[in-house]
Amino acid sequence: MSGTSMSDRIQHAIDTDSMVRLFDMQIEEASESLSRVSAVVKKDFLQLHDLAHGAFMFALMDVAFALTVNAKTDAVAVQWSISQVRSAKLGDRVTAECRLLHGGRRLMVVELMTVGPEGKVLAKGQATAIPVGASS
Repeated sequence: MSGTSMSDRIQHAIDTDSMVRLFDMQIEEASESLSRVSAVVKKDFLQLHDLAHGAFMFALMDVAFALTVNAKTDAVAVQWSISQVRSAKLGDRVTAECRLLHGGRRLMVVELMTVGPEGKVLAKGQATAIPVGASS
């Protein structure tokens, strides 16, 4: 993240999330209202059609989701709905964004989107989390 201060909670989430390291993700922005992460499609991330694997796309969305919903309190996912409309190719940078739509005490709802080169939408969806811990 450039020039932006992160909370200790968000920094801890980044430091302990193995997907960040596995996919060499860059955290572009992370807060309780919006998180954005990106990674470049590498050969190891391709499926049989030489396109970015769905698991790669989901991992990006999941990390952005985790940063957003855990920014204030511990929370876990209970529902995902994602539509992937295109994929990315080897060498493409894919960016996932998670935007908080509702941050209640019992339920959190977010909007998810991934974009590829030239800002083309690759996938969109929503996810729901439930807070499971105390706020900080």
